Amino acid sequence: MEIGIIIGLLVVGLIFVLLEILVIPGTSIAGVIGFASLCYGVYRAFDVVGTTAGWISIGVVLAILTVSTVWVIKTKSWKLVMLNDKLENKVNTLDAEKVHVGDTGRSASRLAPMGQALFGDDFYEVNSLDGYLDAQQNIKI
Repeated sequence: MEIGIIIGLLVVGLIFVLLEILVIPGTSIAGVIGFASLCYGVYRAFDVVGTTAGWISIGVVLAILTVSTVWVIKTKSWKLVMLNDKLENKVNTLDAEKVHVGDTGRSASRLAPMGQALFGDDFYEVNSLDGYLDAQQNIKI
């Protein structure tokens, strides 16, 4: 019965540690649970079964972690869960033909100190040099 509990602790610990390494970024509760489960499983193997079983359990845990991490990196399986989107949009691409210094418009949103303004038929992201402005105020470039 005790050996089954030790094996269960080690398996749960391995699963959580691998989740932490390969799926969940940063230090999270999965890594803490996995590490604690592995440590307690190895401790119980030393305490209950004996020194030989303890060293065997440490070796098996390290071997499984090493082999699985190397396998995932070599097969590039981690790229399946990686975010690959690139942001290519730009804010405030101005058409020099439409907007000129001295043009007037209206603030479409509150400028605190940034917000949106309407110049002609187009909305632009603007920055207020005079502090905060409410919406629907006349503004000048």
